[in-house]
Amino acid sequence: MRLLLPLVGSLFCGIACAASTVFVEKKYTSPLGIPLQVLSNPVYFFTTGPPLYVSRNIYRTEKVPFVEETNPPWLGFQVDFKYIKPLFDELNSTATPLLNRGESHITVITPPEFTVLAAANITIDEINTIARAQHIQSSRFKIVCLGKESIIKDGKDYTVYQIIVSSPDLVTIREKIFHLYYSRGGNTALFDPRTMWPHITVGYTISDLFVEMGIYKSANVCYRPLSTH
Repeated sequence: MRLLLPLVGSLFCGIACAASTVFVEKKYTSPLGIPLQVLSNPVYFFTTGPPLYVSRNIYRTEKVPFVEETNPPWLGFQVDFKYIKPLFDELNSTATPLLNRGESHITVITPPEFTVLAAANITIDEINTIARAQHIQSSRFKIVCLGKESIIKDGKDYTVYQIIVSSPDLVTIREKIFHLYYSRGGNTALFDPRTMWPHITVGYTISDLFVEMGIYKSANVCYRPLSTH
């Protein structure tokens, strides 16, 4: 019996020690079911890079002043850049420097969309009035992921990072604007209030990329999981 004890102990230790070296694989996918970026880690082995983080204070937008954009006219929902800057700094720790605008927002009505609305004699002042009446800066939104797009243009790498979000509240504001557009005799085939790709631009290598260039920023470009803390 005494001879068996060390053997049993060694066997138990071997199993326990082996178990301690088994790492649980964590998989992340986009809302479209696409695996996110694969990273290797010297301690934990993830099939996907671990989530990046932003402060949960990013959601406290009611204290951020509303900005009336007039040149060119467009409508934006303002987000405090100080909660975006740490994420920008983390992404910027690479060989390719990133640029930013020093401010953060979610575009609600784009300049091209305003051109369509203006054809029905809608002014940016009227759009801003609707936004204020809907308490735009108190709009709720939800973070979906960190998005990334890259294209080669004229031999140069254009890469953009942004926080992909969803926001029924901002869609509601667009619907209010749509009702005004309809009442003014606007062609409803030219403006769909529910078609938008809400995001917060974090940084870019050369310049931002837009839907007018054929770039769509939604769950289709999810790159890394993103959480608040």
